Amino acid sequence: NISMNGVTKMYVSPKGDMRSEMNLTSSANSNKTSAPIVLIAHTDKPGESILIDDSAKTYTVNHIDATDLNTGFKTESTATKIGEEKILGFNCVHAKIISNKKMGSFFNETDTIDLWRSNDVPIQATVKDLMNQFESRTGNFMYSKEVTDQLKQMGCEGFMIKLTMNGKDVSMVLQLTKVEHRNLPSDIFQIPAGYKEDKNGM
Repeated sequence: NISMNGVTKMYVSPKGDMRSEMNLTSSANSNKTSAPIVLIAHTDKPGESILIDDSAKTYTVNHIDATDLNTGFKTESTATKIGEEKILGFNCVHAKIISNKKMGSFFNETDTIDLWRSNDVPIQATVKDLMNQFESRTGNFMYSKEVTDQLKQMGCEGFMIKLTMNGKDVSMVLQLTKVEHRNLPSDIFQIPAGYKEDKNGM
């Protein structure tokens, strides 16, 4: 019985380096806004992200292992193309994915995901490739692996514009709100000078 709301800003450099800044509010914390969660990633190190802690002036290097994304669930999914729609002026393909997730006799749940994706959002090929790699490695986190190819076949690919997920115990909405071009300082994609590595982090 916890509700969470958040805003994430994602910055992408011309060469494909990335930075995300996430602010969350949670009913478990009296809806107070958390300190920003800041991550940077570099296109030449696709298996690595760096968590920046501005309050402690430290950083933590996270190595992404595909096995870490395996939840242990046995997932069976079916994907259906619903149609083509426009969101924020972007042409999207809308697909519906119904998944049944099991973990032995301890867990059995069915959830439904509605997904809108668009190739109209301007992102670098390297960034798109990173996103595709991540999706192919998520395994049965949100839906079964074969759904990735099914979505491509129905044209539901590109940047995620909107996602809704509904199940017995969870309800979630992710929604793109704005896309814009900016002149950004290159150092926002780098570890700030003077920050020390925290090897006890994630």
